[in-house]
Amino acid sequence: MFTHWIDDKAQMKIIRSLSLAVFLALQLVYAQVPGETVQPQPSAFEQKLREVRYDLRLENGRFVGNAAPVLESAIANAQYVLVGEDHITREIPQFTAAVCDIMAPQGLSAMAVEVGPEVAEFVSSSFGKPDRLARMAALTQQYPDSVAFLNIRQENDLAAHCAQIAHTPHFGLWGLDQEFIGSAGWLLDQIVGTHPGPTATTAITRLKGEEQQDALRAKETGDPLKLFQFAASDSELAEVAAALQRDGNSAANALFLELIESHEIYLKNMQGSPESNNQRARLLKRNFRLNLEKAIADQPQKVLVKFGEWHLYKGFNPIHQRDLGNYIAEVADAQGSTSLHICVLGAKGTHRTSGGYARPTKLEKFVMDEDHDYRWLKPAVENQLLNAWTVYDLRKLRFMELGPVDADMERMVYGYDLLVIVPELTPADPVQ
Repeated sequence: MFTHWIDDKAQMKIIRSLSLAVFLALQLVYAQVPGETVQPQPSAFEQKLREVRYDLRLENGRFVGNAAPVLESAIANAQYVLVGEDHITREIPQFTAAVCDIMAPQGLSAMAVEVGPEVAEFVSSSFGKPDRLARMAALTQQYPDSVAFLNIRQENDLAAHCAQIAHTPHFGLWGLDQEFIGSAGWLLDQIVGTHPGPTATTAITRLKGEEQQDALRAKETGDPLKLFQFAASDSELAEVAAALQRDGNSAANALFLELIESHEIYLKNMQGSPESNNQRARLLKRNFRLNLEKAIADQPQKVLVKFGEWHLYKGFNPIHQRDLGNYIAEVADAQGSTSLHICVLGAKGTHRTSGGYARPTKLEKFVMDEDHDYRWLKPAVENQLLNAWTVYDLRKLRFMELGPVDADMERMVYGYDLLVIVPELTPADPVQ
């Protein structure tokens, strides 16, 4: 048998050579500038994210950067453009105004927003008037917490801007949501203003007295759960609804049905029932369909939709609902048209949050990927471009091998077409 052998001296020489090679290799791996940490290699998914990212800036209200043509082309080819957002910021209304400017020459005809129908009608009636914001301030002073979002200056200005540049007398501001938590008194006063019969008027007046007492208790404590929308008795509301059916009119009955559905959604939400989100999603879809059917008789519709981002996913959203975004995507498919879903979120910033019923709002700092519900967003946050907003074209990530991907991130890839990361969001201003 042939035996291969090495003497002790030669063996030690080889070991020393190998040790030196390993040492040099480790030095290369861990070499770093003093004070800096070692940067880990990007995952396969992160590498793909980097390949589909574009820089975006706003200059004089227009998109610039290499994301601009991506956005402009996608918007031009869509019948419905959906902007899913983080609420009450300065930056996202600026982004959406630029979207409006692109859509306007293509036939922008309506904007659907996350408010109730009565709020949308009120705001629409103020378009083009010099006291537009003063009207909103007066309404919210008389009926605190009766308006969501359009009582924010930047949001109200955005709606007015889109209506103005659409250059059509038929521009529609579609309020698809339930009416807000403090709106019961406003709705009841509007019902009285329709002049129902004496029996219905007596019943509504009685409810109005109860609503005022509930509002007083909520104001004393700051607790919105004491408001009529939460505290009203289902049986009493049913009795008044029956009285309106006998002694009311169509306008009064429609307003009271809005109040009842808002009450049901808020009460279920307070009780922690998932049926609250289900009922709300059905309401959004129903109101969108009714507005679309009413408007189609006049002209083809090119609609901008602006809601919180969970509402506008295609497919199931993070709270396991087939929400408004999925419905619009299906409508577009059935029409042979296209919906474009854009999600706009901030990497960090300051949120404006409720301070309690009829009380000043509060400001709270946030870091998005430290939030329990958004930790999955970390790859998009960490790979954002410097000195610009970052647009990820998620359409290019579908149906390909991406390696391990968080389930919520995968839902985003298929639920939205474009993801925009703003480096820092700043809070918008309440109308006062």
